[in-house]
Amino acid sequence: MVEDFVASFGHTALGTRLKRSGMAMQAVAQKWLQAQGCELPSAQMPVLAALHFHGAQSTGELAQMLVIAQPGVSRMIDQMEKGGWVVSSATDADRRVRRIALSDNGKALAARAAQQLWPVIDAAVAELCADLDGSFIDQIAALEARLSTGVMQDLLNEKADERGATQ
Repeated sequence: MVEDFVASFGHTALGTRLKRSGMAMQAVAQKWLQAQGCELPSAQMPVLAALHFHGAQSTGELAQMLVIAQPGVSRMIDQMEKGGWVVSSATDADRRVRRIALSDNGKALAARAAQQLWPVIDAAVAELCADLDGSFIDQIAALEARLSTGVMQDLLNEKADERGATQ
């Protein structure tokens, strides 16, 4: 087995470890979402959810709401608009400010996600993170170990079956 060089740096590399754990969870969620017929990338789900729960927003408002840099939000919005999930229009007050709203396809996906997809992901991740013992670094190590076994995919399928949310 290859030594985890990043893990050997302890707290110094905490951000890197959190990021890679997040990316691993997002990759599994993406695969599961695709199996459920959802074509929107999982990384764009927070924008979909924000617009679903809070209505149309400017790019800047979304960036603040999601605590993501505005250029990243702009890229996501551009991709989502190309995919037909959102529509944008200039505001009357300032033509430079785009107002982003869900398209009809985006509204349908968000409603389905809120009812069938997000609760499954939430339950699976909650169970994945349950009962992690020790210091935070030890908990991250345990989370990384669980993720490496493929248990998150199993949990998603199990939680979906429990909720009757599989396609």
